[in-house]
Amino acid sequence: MSYAVINLKTDPKLKLKAAEVADRLGISLSAVLNNELRRFTSEQSVTFEVPEVPNMVTAKEISESKKEIKSGNYHKFNNNNEALQFLANELE
Repeated sequence: MSYAVINLKTDPKLKLKAAEVADRLGISLSAVLNNELRRFTSEQSVTFEVPEVPNMVTAKEISESKKEIKSGNYHKFNNNNEALQFLANELE
């Protein structure tokens, strides 16, 4: 099988991080890129995802919730009825 060479310009830090992840997974960076090219040609589309970042209010709520969970200050239910009964008691 013959191969074609693609020259790709990318951020050096991104290349290093990608190479480290690929190495950790035991695959080559070429294998990763070839897989993406196969997906691109098969699906004939490309998706650029932007990670969701919570706003300051939501980030604060998440942080507070994580602290409560870590301290054990939360309620856990085995089924929906238990959760609904808890809510009903809270509203009384």
